[in-house]
Amino acid sequence: MNWDEAKRYKNLFKHGLDFTNANYVLKNKYRYDVDVVRNNEECTQSFAYVFEYLAVLTVVHVDDGERIISFRKASKREKEKYHEWLRNDS
Repeated sequence: MNWDEAKRYKNLFKHGLDFTNANYVLKNKYRYDVDVVRNNEECTQSFAYVFEYLAVLTVVHVDDGERIISFRKASKREKEKYHEWLRNDS
């Protein structure tokens, strides 16, 4: 998985989550993926519990693969949607 180093440091400072820990979400058997369009780019938001809270990893799909653009804690609304999915679809 690729990322921009400057964006990684900015994300780490802002959200306290390091892109280098993305595999905790990506390899989680209770991961919930949602395809979205963000800033005219196709992305996947992956939700999973890591470090004792629900995290959201956003990955943009680019010509040369995938690139992490955000890693943060889930909002209240996102938590509700995740738990609904967990009850109904997992």
